[in-house]
Amino acid sequence: MLTITKEFIFSAAHRLYQRKLSFQENRSVYGKCCNLHGHTYRLRVSVAGTTDNAGMIIHFADLKKIVTDKIISRYDQTFLNDLAEFADIPATAENMVCHIFRVLEKPLSAMDIQLKAVTLFETPTSWATITCDA
Repeated sequence: MLTITKEFIFSAAHRLYQRKLSFQENRSVYGKCCNLHGHTYRLRVSVAGTTDNAGMIIHFADLKKIVTDKIISRYDQTFLNDLAEFADIPATAENMVCHIFRVLEKPLSAMDIQLKAVTLFETPTSWATITCDA
């Protein structure tokens, strides 16, 4: 199967916590990450499909527009905890990458392009990946 991948970078702040827990309980679960802090995230989006007459699955510029419109413009330079998708769940890399996958899957599938994987790097050595095995 042929896939292509595009990488994006955005910066955002968050704190890991659960509203139902006290500060000490959150500190016990999330350590120093329960304090306000930020990351320069790297996002990799991989798609699969058949090539068109131009020899492309999707033009990289079109993939960039979809990801920028749906994700980057929403997340870049924000406090993630203020966003509706993280109102009831912590803005962990795992929760973020699952949400990003769900958001991108619809517009890509409408173009007959399969979203294969989304990887979100929180730091250069820590990331979460979700894949579609179908």
